[in-house]
Amino acid sequence: MKSGSAPLTLLPQDKGDESPACLDGSKYGFYFNPSTTGSTKWTISIEGGGWCYDEQECFSRSKMKLGSSTSWAPSAGCGCMNVKEDGSGMDDCNCIYMPYGDGASFSGFRKEVWPVPGGGNLTFRGIKNLDATIEWAIAHGLDKASEFVLTGGSAGGLSTFLHSDRVAAKVQAAAPACKKILAAPVVGYFLDHDNFGHTTGVPNTPTWNQANYTTWMKYIYTMQNLTFGADGGLTEACETKHPDEPGLCFMSPHMQDTIKTPFFMFNSKYDAWQLGNEFQSKWSTPAEKAGVLQYGVDFLKQFAPVQAEPKNGAMITSCICHGCDWATLKVNGLTSYQHYANWYYGKTTGAESIHIDTAFPNGNGTFTDPRCSPFK
Repeated sequence: MKSGSAPLTLLPQDKGDESPACLDGSKYGFYFNPSTTGSTKWTISIEGGGWCYDEQECFSRSKMKLGSSTSWAPSAGCGCMNVKEDGSGMDDCNCIYMPYGDGASFSGFRKEVWPVPGGGNLTFRGIKNLDATIEWAIAHGLDKASEFVLTGGSAGGLSTFLHSDRVAAKVQAAAPACKKILAAPVVGYFLDHDNFGHTTGVPNTPTWNQANYTTWMKYIYTMQNLTFGADGGLTEACETKHPDEPGLCFMSPHMQDTIKTPFFMFNSKYDAWQLGNEFQSKWSTPAEKAGVLQYGVDFLKQFAPVQAEPKNGAMITSCICHGCDWATLKVNGLTSYQHYANWYYGKTTGAESIHIDTAFPNGNGTFTDPRCSPFK
């Protein structure tokens, strides 16, 4: 995070049923940390926090800070992703930190409130929250930007994949002097993958937590009314690619090859959240351990299209982590941020910008970083 912090800015709800709002209908807002040096570099950083997979989960979330601004902190910092050329850290920037509030990676939109089985209502305005924040930023200096990075972690990493072109188009139109517009999704590459037990479930029942991730995401697509184009949270390019299964466009492996904005992704091929929540295993048996190793193979298969696009870059670690220590994790003697800097400044392109730790989990067991969950 940047040193210091900035106050919470709440956006007005003056556009009727198209106003930005959290799940409980409260105002959406963000934290703007302006540059302390007069920099024209900008970062917008999107918070993660998973998803709510059915109405009852979203209603529970609406009572917490992931779904209601009523309990947000009065101030917060923000992490720039405008890296220094040597990769030693991040440069000063104008930074907006976007807290979560909608449960669908800022992608859903319904004009009317949505009923919850058993009682209650929900407000789905994720894409309006994103658009209103960008509009505010343009009116408060983003139109003067020379560099811009969209980033986010976990569900915010998925947001970065989903919305990088949408945000880039707005920045390009408003800030003609901005010559560098990039995206840096962090642990946002969630696989389309079955769970270890091959179980399923029914929304709004106790069995729902037994379903697999793909089933959950497809239900969110319907529940939150994820649509395409100017009024929707998904890209028309992906809709064209998946006309018979548009819900796949809510998953980064299925839509990343439609992204025009150059991106550098940070991810583990043994992502700890995915192993716990997608694969749904604690890798305590030989069969589960073999499944984890296969998950790493499957990750690289679904990652392959990223490698095929020369504009992209990536740092793929074998550390079993989700909140990974990217400042210290290395491949080929360089840290994640050194690789990122080389891509950012055009020192590497194409295959030279893709860095994969080919080892089994935790560098074949050599990693001692406590952020890497043990694999024994």
